[in-house]
Parts: sequence; C-alpha cells; structure tokens
Amino acid sequence: MHDPTRLTQARPDAETRSTWVPVGASLTDMDTVAATVTIDALDPATLSDEDAGALAAVANAAQAVDAPHRDPVDAAHVRRRHAYGWDLQPTYGLLVAHADGGECVGYCEVHVSAWDNPTLAILDLQTAPAHRGRGVGDALLDAAVAHARDGGRTSLLGDAWVGSHRARFWERHGWPVASVAAQRRLVLADLDHEHLSRLLAEAEAASPDYEVVELPSPAPDEMVPGLVGLHTVMNDAPLDDLDIEDDVWSVERLRAFEQALPQRGMRTHALLARRRDDGALAGYTDVVVEEDRPWLGFQEDTAVAYAHRGHRLGLRLKVAMLRRLAEREPQVRHVDTWNAESNRHMIAVNEALGCVVVGRGVEVQRDAPER
Repeated sequence: MHDPTRLTQARPDAETRSTWVPVGASLTDMDTVAATVTIDALDPATLSDEDAGALAAVANAAQAVDAPHRDPVDAAHVRRRHAYGWDLQPTYGLLVAHADGGECVGYCEVHVSAWDNPTLAILDLQTAPAHRGRGVGDALLDAAVAHARDGGRTSLLGDAWVGSHRARFWERHGWPVASVAAQRRLVLADLDHEHLSRLLAEAEAASPDYEVVELPSPAPDEMVPGLVGLHTVMNDAPLDDLDIEDDVWSVERLRAFEQALPQRGMRTHALLARRRDDGALAGYTDVVVEEDRPWLGFQEDTAVAYAHRGHRLGLRLKVAMLRRLAEREPQVRHVDTWNAESNRHMIAVNEALGCVVVGRGVEVQRDAPER
C-alpha cells in the first residue's frame, strides 16, 4: 500500500465544521444507520495532546482488527507525523468525526504533494470498529472529497488491508483496485547469518568496482546532486494501474526530508553504493528506527541507478544494512518493507534475505465525484 505520509502536504486553508445526517434517513433509520455525526477539520500542525490521543485510539482500535501484526501508536507519534510529514509539510487536511457526546469515532487524512502530482490527493480513512456500518465513513468521505476538490485535487487514491471493512467500503463506493501490495517483515532473531554471509560474498564478487559507504545526515553538499538523482530512480518501481506521475526531487526537497525525520523522532541509517574509480553514486538503501518504538525498523527506499544494475548492488546494500543495524541498533526486532506484488525483482531480493509476508493491501483510485 502506498504510504500517504510520503507525500508533502500543504496546510488546510481554513477550519470547517458540519453536521452530517444520512441522505434519505428516517427517524427510525437513525438507530441503525447513524445518529448525528459532526465533522471537524483540525489543524494538523498544532494538534493538542487530547486530539492526538483520540486519533491514536481510533487508529489502534482499527489496526487491532484489520492488521493485528502492527504495533500501536501514541499521541506523540500522531502529533509529530501530522506536523512534519516526510518533508516538513503538515498534513493537507485532517477531518475528524465526532459522535453525539463528542467521542472521536473516525478520521480521514487528506495528503497531497507540494512537489509533483498537482491533481492527486491520497485519503487515509479510518473508522473505530465499534462505529462501523453506521455511516461514519460515508460522512468522512463526503467531507474529504469536498476538501480535495476545493484544493484542485480531482484524482483520489485510498488503500485498505485485503479483506478488511475498509476494502469493502471502497468497493461499495465504486473505487476500483489499482494495485496490490504486500507488507513483508524481516525478523532479525531468525536471520540465517551464514546464508547472509554467502549472499554478501556473492554480491561483492559481482560488484568489485564498487564500495559501500555510510551516508551521513545531513548529506555532504557534494553528494546532494547524485542523491537527488538516486531518489528519482524509485520512479522505476511498478505502479500497476495507478495513475500517478513521477516523483520530482530537488535539493530543497532532499534537505527537507533530512530535517523532517529527526523532528518526527526517527533515526536514519543510510548506505550508498559508490563506484571506486570516479565516485559515481550507483545506489542506496535507508532504514529508519523510531525513538518511541525502538524495536521497529522501517525500510524506506532501496534503489540502484539503471547504468549500474546487474552487479547485485541492491542485495549487497541490504545485507550491509542488516549488519549495520546489528551494530548500531541491536534492540531492533524486525524490519518491515512494502512491495507491489508485481515488483518481482525486489521481492526476490527480500525473500532471499528471509522476509515473510505479514499482510496484504490494495490501493484504490478514482476521479473525485462531482459535487
């Protein structure tokens, strides 16, 4: 599934508040469909502890049902994620559903990019399990579509775990599946180190003209142009039927990305593959570790530039990263990564390392309905 927080977000223009009742619902229907639901637009850059905690509670309750393999989040995690995004831009829109009495029963995040894809918005919609089937998701979707359209975003993308309530929700609303992906997990205690040593030796033998070096953060100025180019290599990843334009990277975006991670309480570990004779940057991999949940590692990008492929550099970088994590972050228990199921090459690399599938998700996309 696509991670919506990987897009850069602009702040919402204004706070909105509305009361929603299902169209055509009678007084009798209200008991079984939905009571009055209030939709509030919060400022993602200045979330209170109370609001952030309420959002975390909804996310954790939904996750416990739909993806119990994932670890819960707390208020601080939610607050920092919305305030800083992946490149110092807060979430574009944060719409929250409150039931009678003020209980937070759902939310929808609207994410956009300030760098590319000017007509695209990504919706991350969650409803508390105890309130599903009561019209809460419908109310949030209506508000989110309006918010996206008001910002000129006419192509909408969402996601869901396969077989989940939200997957059925998108299907009911006529959102076709555009991509299927799998979350894979590498449990570090289960690593076969002899096998990994053999893989590394084979990869080094296939790439004698290259060296693997540590990338500090922030990156040295002389490396930045090459790093910008490497980030664009991720545009080669398969999109299946997703209608998404290429990511656009610049020096400004790269520097914002570097600054946002520590603001979110994340430590970055990055390695580069570099050609020995001329110093050309050939590939990179990076993993982030959360300070609040230090047992978790998240694989960000792994990419090898087209001109340097065929030397097993991706595999070499990944094995070298596992050794680095063992030295620098011995408390990390597992590293998670996502791959489109059509990305057979990277799946083969990950499975060679020992990754196992822990969840599958779909991405759905459609044009924003006319208001």
